[in-house]
Amino acid sequence: MKYGFILVCMALLFALAPSTLPAADTEELKVEADQFYVEQNYKKAYKIYYKLAKQGDHYSQGQLANMFAKGEGKEVDFEEAYAWSVLAAEGGDEAQQKQSDEWLAKTDDDARAEKRAKKLMKKYGQEALEEKARKREARLRSHEMGGCTGSKLGCSGG
Repeated sequence: MKYGFILVCMALLFALAPSTLPAADTEELKVEADQFYVEQNYKKAYKIYYKLAKQGDHYSQGQLANMFAKGEGKEVDFEEAYAWSVLAAEGGDEAQQKQSDEWLAKTDDDARAEKRAKKLMKKYGQEALEEKARKREARLRSHEMGGCTGSKLGCSGG
């Protein structure tokens, strides 16, 4: 009986934990996305860049920003370009920081662009991703220390 609850806890833990890719897989996906981009298959390139951007990959965030600014696969949207470029600039790229300022100047509504950037930062910024990782690690530690209660609710903690 106890073994079944442990399996439920483990299943819940893995189901709730966001997927992160090993660095080698990330690099392979970036190469694949870049190839789609060069081939002007923007829909496929966007899909991969978006997946990586949500995991904090600054290069992919910058690529999304460029695609929005140029209207590649999406409508030209300087607010969205600005928002993604703010995330990309978080990686310390000074050129990206300058580009963010230029795209902000091209928006129709600076306040709306800033609000969108804050929303993305709250979800996918470095600090937000680190907090998610800490919570995921706490759930793993809780499970290892017997955090499963045996109730129908599964594991506690995190």
